[in-house]
Amino acid sequence: MEILSIAALALNHVLRQSPWAAEKLRPHAGRTVRLALLPFEALFTVSPEGEFQPARPDATAEAAIILTPTTALRLLADQPPDPLFRVEGDTTLAMDISKVLHQLRWEYEEDLSHLIGDIPAHELVTLGKRIMSEGQRQLGSLAATLAEYWLEERPLIAKRRHLEQFSREVDALRDDVERLAKRMEKLDRNP
Repeated sequence: MEILSIAALALNHVLRQSPWAAEKLRPHAGRTVRLALLPFEALFTVSPEGEFQPARPDATAEAAIILTPTTALRLLADQPPDPLFRVEGDTTLAMDISKVLHQLRWEYEEDLSHLIGDIPAHELVTLGKRIMSEGQRQLGSLAATLAEYWLEERPLIAKRRHLEQFSREVDALRDDVERLAKRMEKLDRNP
């Protein structure tokens, strides 16, 4: 089975867990979209059932939804970036599909329960969430420590108050230069 078919199966599995998603996709049946997670991309055609199927080899995408690796990582960390993605082509098609994809949530606990049972699946998901939460906390702590080090010990980053003061001084200097230019212009006109 080729990678595109596997991707379609996985995507459709998640779509089936959210019946509302198929309803949103059905109006776009027969239309082709390019989904790109740079550097990878795939062409999918929306089926009449509101699912994705690999596009024919000769198909041309009517729209593209492009997600950078950085954006994907921020989404996984529940830190939605701005902008979330880039669209090309038919923006209505791209936006409708991207909204559906953005709102999809994989019910991984449900899938795990079919493999190992309800209670072990719940415990495993709870443990996974705790590990993720602790990892995010540790990463935040490391970032704060590095920021403090670069602000205080080895000034590599400017402090906010210093940037604000510099900005005020630049504004004052600009205003002074403008006033001086007007005075000089006035003196030139009235010798």
